[in-house]
Amino acid sequence: MGIIAVISNKGGVGKTSIALSTGFYLSKNPSSPTLIMELDSSPGDFGPIFDIDGSRSLEFAIRFPLNFRNYLKKIEDNLYVLKGIPNPFVIESITVKELSNLLGEISSVYENIVIDTQTVINRIIIDVCMLAERIMLITDCCLESVSRVVNLYEMLTDKYSVDKKKINFIVNKKRLADLFKLWDFSRITEIPVDGFISFDKSFNKNIFMADRRKLYCSRLYKQIGRLIENDCRK
Repeated sequence: MGIIAVISNKGGVGKTSIALSTGFYLSKNPSSPTLIMELDSSPGDFGPIFDIDGSRSLEFAIRFPLNFRNYLKKIEDNLYVLKGIPNPFVIESITVKELSNLLGEISSVYENIVIDTQTVINRIIIDVCMLAERIMLITDCCLESVSRVVNLYEMLTDKYSVDKKKINFIVNKKRLADLFKLWDFSRITEIPVDGFISFDKSFNKNIFMADRRKLYCSRLYKQIGRLIENDCRK
């Protein structure tokens, strides 16, 4: 699938869980080596989730792109992760050329690159959206979140001319009691909704290291898988 950016300008909608689940799902194909990259200076979650120390991060991979593999952590046979940069001043200094060079080197080795982004939309997030083949735009089921994400969609497509065809609009944490249905969101936003992901109160980020079997049985993982397969068939 190439480079997949998982984005939202609303916190708490599940970007990291969706990015990680996407990476785990894609890596199950033996012919699709996958890397999940963290582009979050808030700081991000990859360090504590995967027990990655400060000597291996995106900062060093950007500086030494030819040696980027030295800064990855292997999670499974076909899956690696690259921890983000916790310092926002450092991440803001990364140029689009540096980012493009690194992604080019990674793409020569990995079939899939899934990029988990931060909530604050800055220049480097815009650069990633321009470079990505696929963008997963995430909201949850509240109107405040939908409104924010629609504004982000309009900014990307109108101001930066991001191709609408490469954006998948996904509603996460859908509960049975929620009144909004697929057609309600499409009518309110005038943006095609690619699908819903059901809320799972038992799901938390520790599942990615603590219990992989539970991950593969989770609603999030299965529904992400269906969205990916449907997208591949388009």
